[in-house]
Amino acid sequence: MGWLPLIIQVYALIVLVDLGLAWLQPPQRWPRRALHPITEPPQALLRRVLPPRWTGGLDLSPLVLLAGLGGLRIWWIQP
Repeated sequence: MGWLPLIIQVYALIVLVDLGLAWLQPPQRWPRRALHPITEPPQALLRRVLPPRWTGGLDLSPLVLLAGLGGLRIWWIQP
């Protein structure tokens, strides 16, 4: 299987932690200050494709990113 599924799983966990901290902290506070720069570039790209104004103001980029990571992990693991 290799190391790529593990990297994808760790990155998905980082996205989930950053998503949870987004409800509690601004990006300038410590653990979010470390995690936000790691998760923001792919989310910014997804926000350009699926802007929050199309979804009633909801930012769905973390959910789309997690779904994409899950799909990539499943695709990579299957023989």
